[in-house]
Amino acid sequence: MRDLKPILYAGAIVGVLDITAACINARVLAGFPPAHVLQSVAGGLLGRGTYNGGFATALLGIAMHFTMALTVAAIFYALTRRFSLPKKLLGLVAVGMLYGAAVFAVNNFATAPFLSWIRSLYLHTPILFKPPMGWSQLVIHLFCVGLPIALVMRQYSSLHRR
Repeated sequence: MRDLKPILYAGAIVGVLDITAACINARVLAGFPPAHVLQSVAGGLLGRGTYNGGFATALLGIAMHFTMALTVAAIFYALTRRFSLPKKLLGLVAVGMLYGAAVFAVNNFATAPFLSWIRSLYLHTPILFKPPMGWSQLVIHLFCVGLPIALVMRQYSSLHRR
């Protein structure tokens, strides 16, 4: 259970920060409401029909989002078991930002195309290779995904050593 705590904390914090930033970004840039953002996440599995699903697809989107947040927190935690976190804050910030960039790249250039391929098998839709996220999403991943995970894991590791 002790090992689960930092993953749950980091996953919850990142899940809230990331989806909040994405909703604000979508509202400012395109005027989309939060439900549209959540339905877009569910679109990874459901395709364009996701926007016709109302609350149910938004709920699926939030479940998928928090599953991903917990997953990236668990991966970072596993990496910290193998590699030490930097002792200095500046190094920790750099590691967190690099991890956020890596999560962005994997989501954009691996997960999204993979889901498009999977979706094409059961929805008979074309496979899309256009990255779904832009530069503003990269910034969100740096500050709302990678950095908070690194800070939570560092806090946990310092408490754990005492």
